[in-house]
Amino acid sequence: MRWETWAPWYEKIVKRLKLDKRHDEEAAELLNEILPDADIRELRRIVQGQECIVFGAGPSLDEDLKALDRAGYLGKVLISADGATTPILRYRDPEIIVTDLDGAVVDQIGSWRRGSWLVIHGHGDNIAKIREVMPEARERVIGTIQTRAFGKLHNFGGFTDGDRAAFMAHELGASRIYLAGMDLGKEIGKYSGFKDPTRKIVKLAICGELLAWLAGSLGANLVNLTADGINIENVQRKRV
Repeated sequence: MRWETWAPWYEKIVKRLKLDKRHDEEAAELLNEILPDADIRELRRIVQGQECIVFGAGPSLDEDLKALDRAGYLGKVLISADGATTPILRYRDPEIIVTDLDGAVVDQIGSWRRGSWLVIHGHGDNIAKIREVMPEARERVIGTIQTRAFGKLHNFGGFTDGDRAAFMAHELGASRIYLAGMDLGKEIGKYSGFKDPTRKIVKLAICGELLAWLAGSLGANLVNLTADGINIENVQRKRV
């Protein structure tokens, strides 16, 4: 995504959540420094032209996984958002894990060891986690940031793990992006880890707004399969 397209959203989110842009830039510099070289074309080959399912860590996730398994959907390209990885592993490893490392990192590293790609996001609040995880992951890993892309880093657009995964899938050429575990309401899913509830609900609202923009102005083919939760503007709702 062009920085000029994403920057106005980033500035709005900074003001809304009172983020410190200097800390985001510090995380980006660290991630770029310790990130191994990776060929984005390998990741694109997994996604391009494929139907993908992006899993958020909302309250409907367990129910959605059961329904998708019964309906035969889990043979598609699976992209898990951070904490959503843990229940997905009851079925199989996702192709891609999009994470800022605040979920069950041990599960994510285990899946990476078995062949999953890690898309690790750097921001002002996870510098210590980046230092902890990056020495382990030396292949099948790329870095993303929410500031201007540089060096080895990418900015596909998006802010939370869930919507960033959808933006990434769109940028890499997915033919259709299904959403699951994307309730985005007032209830926080059990796989989201410990969060400030008030701040988390604001982030879920931002996620919904960004997905609406992705499907509307940016033309992504999104279909929401989540069993419960809010309707996302511009995104078709479908039951499985």
